[in-house]
Amino acid sequence: MRKVCEIAREIELLAPKHLAEPWDNVGLMVGDEHQSVDTVYLTLDVTSENVNAAIKNGAQLIISHHPLLFSPLKNVTEQTITGSIVRSLIQNNISVYSAHTNLDKADGGMNDMLCEKLGINDVRTYTDSECTDADGKTLDNIGRIGVLDNPTEMADFVDYVKNVLGCRAISYTGDLSDVVSTAAVCSGSGGDLIYNAYNAGADVYITSEIKHHEAQLAIELGINLIDAGHFETENIVCDFMKDYLSNRFPDLNFIKSSVSPYKQR
Repeated sequence: MRKVCEIAREIELLAPKHLAEPWDNVGLMVGDEHQSVDTVYLTLDVTSENVNAAIKNGAQLIISHHPLLFSPLKNVTEQTITGSIVRSLIQNNISVYSAHTNLDKADGGMNDMLCEKLGINDVRTYTDSECTDADGKTLDNIGRIGVLDNPTEMADFVDYVKNVLGCRAISYTGDLSDVVSTAAVCSGSGGDLIYNAYNAGADVYITSEIKHHEAQLAIELGINLIDAGHFETENIVCDFMKDYLSNRFPDLNFIKSSVSPYKQR
């Protein structure tokens, strides 16, 4: 059996904790770094449904992308959602480790995964000069930009993104007759980073959770925008982590979450 700290060490070789944004919370959320592990449950979110699945499958460790704990807890009670989840984890001796913005920014991390999934090549990070808005305010350097194998009409590219990521539906702004060849991405919620993609010369920017005024901004800037969904742009982490950790710990059993926050109709 392995220890939680051994598995955490391998994750941090890929996504060092110092890469995380100052507002973020990454690392061991709940549990014991010396706990023995033979089964790991991989998920985007630590929800009660995912915790119950981890318990059912006999997991001793949950690895998530989104942190279970963001703000300091004032209490841990069964009458609060987070408190109830934490109590369940402790009662069932399950540790939780989360890698969030450190994994988003890491070389080979979440945004590189997304580019690979979408067939975006010659991928690079933004330069510091590209990470500014119209007023010169510095923006977070999260995301990637690269080129498509072949220039593609926006209409076809929207359908392609929808199919590849398994989106239930997809939203976009821009001209469907535009031909796009340079694509930028930001997994998860990246509406506040539109200027990064624009300044870097992207023809299209793929992210999620776009607000009304952010969509308006993209239209005014003349950059095509695709909102592919927070879950859809990041749930790819489960496949990635299974491959990454299985190669390093072939003796462990890895189980991917099959839980979706959405129902289809």
